[in-house]
Amino acid sequence: MGPGPFPSGSPIIYGSAQGLLEAPISASVDEAENLWVVSDKALYLMAPGSKVFRRYTAQDGLHYGPGFTEPPDITWVEGGAKGECFVGYYFHDTNDSMFKGAHTNLDPFAHMGKMDQVLLQPDGSLKVNRYDLRNSNDGHFYETRTITSMLYDHFHHPGNLYVGSNHGITRIVPAKYFPPPHLQDDPWNTSYEKQWYADHVHPWVCIGAPCTGDVSKDHITFGDWYGLTMAADGRLCMGGLTTAGAIGFKESLLDWVQSWQPVNPFVPSFEWPPVYLPPTFGDPVNIRGVAVTPDGTAWFASGEVESWRGPTYGIAAYDGHHFAYFDPLKLGAIEYNILELQGLPDGRLVFGFPSSGLLVWNPGDATGHRITQRDGLPGERIGRMSQDLMHDPPLLLVPTDNGLAIFREVP
Repeated sequence: MGPGPFPSGSPIIYGSAQGLLEAPISASVDEAENLWVVSDKALYLMAPGSKVFRRYTAQDGLHYGPGFTEPPDITWVEGGAKGECFVGYYFHDTNDSMFKGAHTNLDPFAHMGKMDQVLLQPDGSLKVNRYDLRNSNDGHFYETRTITSMLYDHFHHPGNLYVGSNHGITRIVPAKYFPPPHLQDDPWNTSYEKQWYADHVHPWVCIGAPCTGDVSKDHITFGDWYGLTMAADGRLCMGGLTTAGAIGFKESLLDWVQSWQPVNPFVPSFEWPPVYLPPTFGDPVNIRGVAVTPDGTAWFASGEVESWRGPTYGIAAYDGHHFAYFDPLKLGAIEYNILELQGLPDGRLVFGFPSSGLLVWNPGDATGHRITQRDGLPGERIGRMSQDLMHDPPLLLVPTDNGLAIFREVP
């Protein structure tokens, strides 16, 4: 698409002067070059040629707030086809120790959280389809709740959306969406939903010991898939609370979701080590970001915003055979806790931190360099970073606590 309709220069800054009334937490571009931004309070649209954002809320049809979500309500936005975006939501997780029937149709919170498909109409209004995701293999399991990441494939298999959540990775073909017709008279019938989504896949590890393969005996653990990226070979790479892995593409949704031999196995699936080296099997490693550089190396960043999830482990690299580990403090960061990671097309890595901006590092260099407010960044608390690879040069979108920065060229 060339440079696109965005202002010249780098970074491009959007803030209150452009109509962003709250701190942005996620931003993305669709195939019509609309810029979509979310705060935890609203969805914003900057259409090509516009100078200010238009703000949308629950009054415009978005499904957040009482009856749907709880604070922080909105977690992510992802641009899709022309005039399309997807908004992810938050609701707390449940488990069997809380009450009988957690994660099933008996769960009082079964229908909370999840996501919307947002379709921009010619008059600027929105058509909003709520995706009340459930297990497409067994309709009485409602395990997907909070959306932690999204990736819309514009290149390898265009039109496929991958959604990370508290539970697993869901693949959606939005163009095939239609409301399930039998939720009331045949609520466990998922045959219609299987035509447009597959929920869900995930690698896992086992608590206290290696997995045996007997799911009736293994105490498996997984979830919170914050890291999601596409490798050059089309494999979807993911990282979460306890491990990471990569899965290939199958055209059939039914085949894609069968994540074991011989249908569509995880390659690799990290059981031990689960990327990092926790004290015991199943302990959290808190993977917050995944990137794959042009040489094929997979990179992982460990970080957390909820201390109960355990320690963090810095940076890891996997070359297909071995792991290497790096201390972000030794690379020039002033925080050890990494919340965001993006791999640039030139092979450099960009790390985002809770209160100290960005660190840009070229693997192999002794240190990287920081980007802060002194370098034009509007704030230093970094939100959910993303890249737009449709434009040339690509755009790195960096939400901060004081506005959105878009880098055409990362210094």
